[in-house]
Amino acid sequence: MRDKISNKIYTGQFAILAFISSVCFKVVMLPQYLTAIAGRNAWLAMMTLVLADGAALFCVYAVTSRTDLRALPAPVPLKRLMIVIVGLTCFAKLVLFTGETTAYCSTTLFDEGLWRLILAGLVPTLVYLTAKGGNVLARTAQIVVWFVAAVVILNVVFAENTGSIKNVLPISYDAKVVFACDKYLAWFGDFSPLLFYSVTGKKKKNIMPVLISYIIIFVCTVGVMLAFTAVYGGGGVLVANAFNKLAIFNKLSTLLGTVDFTVVCAWLLLAVIKLALLSSAVVESIYCFTGGRTVLSVLVCGVLGIVTFFAVGNQQTVYNAMTGYVRYMTIAADYAVPFVALACVKAFGKRKDEASGVLYETSR
Repeated sequence: MRDKISNKIYTGQFAILAFISSVCFKVVMLPQYLTAIAGRNAWLAMMTLVLADGAALFCVYAVTSRTDLRALPAPVPLKRLMIVIVGLTCFAKLVLFTGETTAYCSTTLFDEGLWRLILAGLVPTLVYLTAKGGNVLARTAQIVVWFVAAVVILNVVFAENTGSIKNVLPISYDAKVVFACDKYLAWFGDFSPLLFYSVTGKKKKNIMPVLISYIIIFVCTVGVMLAFTAVYGGGGVLVANAFNKLAIFNKLSTLLGTVDFTVVCAWLLLAVIKLALLSSAVVESIYCFTGGRTVLSVLVCGVLGIVTFFAVGNQQTVYNAMTGYVRYMTIAADYAVPFVALACVKAFGKRKDEASGVLYETSR
């Protein structure tokens, strides 16, 4: 019974998970990467793909408010293909973002060379959150988001006006913007893991929390990119960890010393939830074929630790892979699958289980 209910979440929880999943890793290394290609117009690349993400988000919500990917009313071969595509893509992103997390902690919070110890602490945490299922992860996100909101408000209210609009102008949507969108696809398309969840409750048809979440996602991601460009201009190509470097421009710093530690703590909480969301999606994709969620959680996170242990020593290797042909898996998993799943719901989802009152019967 627990397996059937552990991934049931409410609309508000869905909105919070969507926010965390989308914003978390777009404000770390990505601004530097986009600036290296698109220059002062990097914010246009960010905006373009965030708009595309918005369309995918509402497709995912339309599906999960009626069913989930495991119980999708679709031909079995098609459904299994979609599950495999989402699982493989989520694992690739899991390796990428675990590498970014450990690299950030190693270079910013500790002396160089401690990333192995960071990984040793991160993997067991992911095992625990993954094994607990989506319901526990969503509740954890509900607690974390309040701290994150307080930190964001604090930094916005006391931010110093150090940027210049001249660094953003002139605006030109050129070939470099398109190339930046193409090269960094892997850092976008964050909502396919939510396809394994099912939105429940009396207000599951209320799309307003999801709409508000998307507006905040748009403001945070595009806003950070604009602020980053305004402050650093063309020099942004040399500035890693954008969210951290922007947080140092705070009026309270002159009175209390650096206050960016609050931003770092908030981001680390978001990173753990984001990584757990990806690992749970990988586990769910395998669980559809085998069963045994707890064992799979240990195996998936263990494999992640092994892969990251040998890859993160040279983060450039992971970067090269995710900016290569692997990045096109994002189009299939995060854009095509939600649209196909929604089409299946519309085409095959007229039947209703009258005995249980749910639209589709859950099956593996």
